[in-house]
Amino acid sequence: MDPPRSAFSPLARIYDKTNLFLCKFASQPRPLNLLSNDQSSLSTFDWTLLSNVVHAFDTFTPVPKARSIVKHISIQSGIEQSLNLMSSIYSSLESFISSTADFRIMTTAEQRSLIQRNMHGVWAFHGTFTFRESGVFDNTNNENTILPLYGDINVQSTKRLSTQIDSDLTFIKLMYMTFIFSSNIFTITVNNMKHKDSLLYGTFRLFGSQNVYARLAWNYMMYRYGFNNSVKRFAALIKVILDAIKLASDINENNIIHHRLADENIGQTERSLSIHKHENVLLWGKT
Repeated sequence: MDPPRSAFSPLARIYDKTNLFLCKFASQPRPLNLLSNDQSSLSTFDWTLLSNVVHAFDTFTPVPKARSIVKHISIQSGIEQSLNLMSSIYSSLESFISSTADFRIMTTAEQRSLIQRNMHGVWAFHGTFTFRESGVFDNTNNENTILPLYGDINVQSTKRLSTQIDSDLTFIKLMYMTFIFSSNIFTITVNNMKHKDSLLYGTFRLFGSQNVYARLAWNYMMYRYGFNNSVKRFAALIKVILDAIKLASDINENNIIHHRLADENIGQTERSLSIHKHENVLLWGKT
């Protein structure tokens, strides 16, 4: 049984879960011999699921729009451009999550709870990743895209984090799914959430999905990099997400504009889930 809402998701708890995962899936590595026999544990189903995740992520990626915003940024640009970029990153993440089969089979109440629990933290990581891929940190002028909203200290902290994100984009996309279906990936309690959290005493509903994507990510990394490098890269990425959560928590508490933007976006998502629950959303972003 999960602890009450007010107590869940200290960073140490996430770290402990990560250690358990690595011990479970990394304790008995299979040999890698791609030239003669694929022993990477990736089945036909795994390859199909991997392809679906990558396709959905690429379908809804905010990077092209972010690059356009960055391209037209100037030192005179104000906070509106920052808000526009962050809203577009949030919207892309929402669309990506909504297109996944695991999200679609949840009840509307469970979907709302998952958004409340995890969107803040995953949005922070998604933002950091998008900044790197769209060139926000390529030069000081580009940094003006987010500087008006977050200030130089937070921008430089995020820039440092972005350099530590793994270069294998397929690995990153698979790990998004693991993070999304975590029991919680933020360190701040949402006011009154415990009174309407459908997952409060049932986060086991998430573990099946999370385990599928965690195992898939591990097997993919073993396929590409072997046991030792896979462990190192997994650990490094978990460190980045923990640091991103910590930074996002600080910003959420101290930056009233960001806080308001997050509340508005998440509130809109919750309302949309109730209103449009019977609409046909493209599965995995595929027509």
